[in-house]
Amino acid sequence: MQIVLAGGLGHGVAHAVFFCLSLLAPAFGPATYFVNRCSQIPFFLVSEIIALAFVTVHTFSMVIAFNGYAEGNKVDQLFVPSVHLAAGMMTLINFASGCCIIGIPLLFSMAFLTLLHCGRMVWRRLTENQRQGLECKWCIFNSFG
Repeated sequence: MQIVLAGGLGHGVAHAVFFCLSLLAPAFGPATYFVNRCSQIPFFLVSEIIALAFVTVHTFSMVIAFNGYAEGNKVDQLFVPSVHLAAGMMTLINFASGCCIIGIPLLFSMAFLTLLHCGRMVWRRLTENQRQGLECKWCIFNSFG
């Protein structure tokens, strides 16, 4: 599971780097850059916040997807593309005037949903492994008695 977590983090960071590299050209200059559609928050801050949300979604989605395919769990297999599609659609809210204040919290709610689902899945796997470990130790002690 740790290798999957590392793979997901790598995928998320690579996505964020490529997302932010395209923003370097307007970054050089003496002033802060604002967009007419979202004049409350600087453009680069909005972009970095969106990138952070997608790093979170990608990292934990990778763990959910690999576990779903390993266990044959259809819910986990369908959860990942559904969350990714919903998160991508939530970025379209930012095109409406002043709606970046709404779109960013919604995007982070999807990231939090992904984190919660992954946490529940990992907790379930850990408790199952501990239970199996205790049963296995009990079998070893009974075989010596």
